[in-house]
Amino acid sequence: MKKLISILLILVLAAAPAAVLSEVAPPLDISHEWASISMGVTHSAAIAEGGLGLAWGYNYNGPIGNGITASSTTTTPYNWGSGIRAVSVGGRTTLSIDNDDVLYLCGEFWFGTGGDSSMPSGGYVYTTPTQFATNVRCASMGSDHLVYVKNDNTLWVYGENGNGQIGDNTTNSCYTAKQILTNVAYAVAGDRLTAAVKTDGTLWVWGNNSDGQVGNNSTTDRKTPVQVLTNVYTVSTMGAHVCAIKNDGSLWAWGDNAYGQLGNGNTTDKKSPVQVMTGAAQVSAGMYHTGVIKTDGSLWFAGNNWRGEFGNGTTSGYSSACSTFTQTEGTYVAVSCGNNTTAVLSVTGQLYVAGTDLYGQLGNGTTGGSFATFEPIDVWIFNAPDGDLLLGDVNCDGTVTFEDVTLLSAYIVGSGTISNQGYRNADMDRNGEVSSVDISWIYNFLLNRN
Repeated sequence: MKKLISILLILVLAAAPAAVLSEVAPPLDISHEWASISMGVTHSAAIAEGGLGLAWGYNYNGPIGNGITASSTTTTPYNWGSGIRAVSVGGRTTLSIDNDDVLYLCGEFWFGTGGDSSMPSGGYVYTTPTQFATNVRCASMGSDHLVYVKNDNTLWVYGENGNGQIGDNTTNSCYTAKQILTNVAYAVAGDRLTAAVKTDGTLWVWGNNSDGQVGNNSTTDRKTPVQVLTNVYTVSTMGAHVCAIKNDGSLWAWGDNAYGQLGNGNTTDKKSPVQVMTGAAQVSAGMYHTGVIKTDGSLWFAGNNWRGEFGNGTTSGYSSACSTFTQTEGTYVAVSCGNNTTAVLSVTGQLYVAGTDLYGQLGNGTTGGSFATFEPIDVWIFNAPDGDLLLGDVNCDGTVTFEDVTLLSAYIVGSGTISNQGYRNADMDRNGEVSSVDISWIYNFLLNRN
């Protein structure tokens, strides 16, 4: 393959004046600046500097939102481009909110988007973002339900309800978004569980309670909100445990503790909140591990580290050493814990990832392995003026690879064909035609990225 590419490049570049290459402004934006990150079960999403939405990982049902269902091991831009201010990843769905407070979803969703209770077999699949609600301040995607808070502080919930996670005192799935609470500041959806912080600082939790994750000293599911704590400013949940930070910086945790993810020094489940740390600024409760950033920017982990989720170069599973918080070197401003994965943002805006990479969810160009030391991830995005373009994607498969170089090279020398969309994607310098200059941009992009 590389030999063929080299031969084709020699043929098409030989006829190109060398001066042309230096006269064309590069369409490639290489940046280290990231704004936020959300790690899920098999895919991830993030916002780069300027509000550019990106996603990567498993994409069979379209959660990457780029119009196709091919998985991606590197950062892929959403079809809607820039203007995104928040993202949230669920089991097979991605949520995003733009600067106009419009909530979008993409991926597989069993309950549709239009309040349609007559569902086709297998649910709906949205490979591009679909508008779901307006006037939304924050939103969170759980395993099979979503929650969002509107600008008027009302909480709305939608989706599966087998454990009462909707909060309407039933177990009937909700086909139309339903208002559950008022005066809500923030809310999150977990694994069949919902948690909301009201404007007065009270924390309310409901839904699945098999491991005591509701926090009411019981293991019985709750179909209506129950107050658990006061003076809370943030809460996080993904699996079967919950973490909350109070206004005084104290960190509280409860629920499943099989891996020591509560950080309280043992592996016994807790059915009510227990204080595990002071000086906490941000917390992310992953599937089986917990990440915390303290007010001094230090990073701490507890729980499962079997795949190197702590990013400190070690791996361990049920070890008792993981049941107390362990510091990972560095200074950070954000952490997101997924299913055996972790992402952190440094004070410089650099994104780092660690953990399992079975589906390419780390975004570092690989699959199938694990990384116990934090790997830096850069933003490699071709600047495209039109929302339907993925510059460099000559064969229109949603990715940019050396196959695109080969295809475009063959087209230029007259031994191959490309589609109209492929032609537009191949026009890297946006001058209305394709040439050896465009091949050079794609080729150099791939060399630098790899």
